[in-house]
Amino acid sequence: MTTKQHRKGNALSSADVARMLDVNASSVKRWADEGKLPCMRTPGGHRRFLLTHVEAFRSCHLENHQGVWQDQLSSLLTQGRQGEAESLLLTKRAELGRWQDVGDEVGQILHNLGVRWTQGTLSISEEHVASECLLRCINRILYLFPRRQDSPVCALASAPGDEHTLGLAISELILAENGWNSMWLGRMCPVETLVDVAKSPDIGMLALSASVFSSMPSMLGEIVRELGPTCMAHNTQLVLGGHGQWPENVFDSIRVRTFTEFGDFIRVEA
Repeated sequence: MTTKQHRKGNALSSADVARMLDVNASSVKRWADEGKLPCMRTPGGHRRFLLTHVEAFRSCHLENHQGVWQDQLSSLLTQGRQGEAESLLLTKRAELGRWQDVGDEVGQILHNLGVRWTQGTLSISEEHVASECLLRCINRILYLFPRRQDSPVCALASAPGDEHTLGLAISELILAENGWNSMWLGRMCPVETLVDVAKSPDIGMLALSASVFSSMPSMLGEIVRELGPTCMAHNTQLVLGGHGQWPENVFDSIRVRTFTEFGDFIRVEA
């Protein structure tokens, strides 16, 4: 919908606003219900928003609020202040309502830290401290979730050759919140091992992560060609996550790029 169309009086849907603000629709609906973002209701009960209200919300609330929180958490992580960082994460979870939504905001922080590292404004030691601090925070929070032996199990691994595991850690938190158990395979897991895991009757899902920085499309394609038939034969759902260039729509695999997409999918699967 163009700005010219907005000026004619057309109202925006929750999905329209979510695209404008680069958030998910559930956040838009929550802000409307809390009175933070003015909206109207159609006769069918659907929320509708005026462009002027959305732009005012973005400039006066969203950008400042998210930016301050992201700066705070980034600073705490690079300083290794685990207790304060953990408290900030739990507060954001209470505000947003789901770990998948927190995950997308944390993902933006990790992206920004990566950019700073490549630009030379973040030292190797700061990057290492931030990564380890976040991992410890997530591991402690995971203990808050009860585990059941009969829950479905998702195996988590980085694509062979990919060194990044923070996305897997956040995914493990989202799995726990939605009643899943997880098997941590981590990084440097050979394809042969992944094939064996996919054959296990105890594994319902195999989720692989690949970052845009370290995975070649040809290599990712070869991984899926080796794993896909085995996953299909053993009814193991194959999920391909991250911003690496995975092949799409092959071997009944599911492609997710955000933690929100992953959370929405596993709730359906559970």
